[in-house]
Amino acid sequence: MNVHIDQQQIQELIQKYEDVPFVHNGRSLEEGFDCLGFVIAFYREFGIHLPSDDGKTIEKDWYKTDSERLVRGLKSVGGLEVSIHELQPLDLVYFAINRGIVTHTGIMISDNEFLHMRPLIGLKRASLDGKWQRRFRGAVRF
Repeated sequence: MNVHIDQQQIQELIQKYEDVPFVHNGRSLEEGFDCLGFVIAFYREFGIHLPSDDGKTIEKDWYKTDSERLVRGLKSVGGLEVSIHELQPLDLVYFAINRGIVTHTGIMISDNEFLHMRPLIGLKRASLDGKWQRRFRGAVRF
């Protein structure tokens, strides 16, 4: 699927989602999002439909029993895996936050900035350098 990258639309979506709270397993604009819920909703705006789960309940500590679950789910959707040096807007990026386990996702909005949902903070724009570059584990382009 080749998606036209419209920076104006991306900026409007940032405004749409900027006051949405972080909620574990959140999947709605009204109630809130977690990082995966945000990614799902953002991509839907571009006609890309990602599943919200893998058919099993997503517990708060899911990564303790199945550390590959998120990566497996992201890769099962398809898309082209891209390196950190090939990133462009709308690439889905994923990160290992704790103990080297991938538990976090975001969406590139430039070749070096991404959006993601953070607990207690909500939507956050971040630069892909320093700590985020060290935590980067992969990316997918749809």
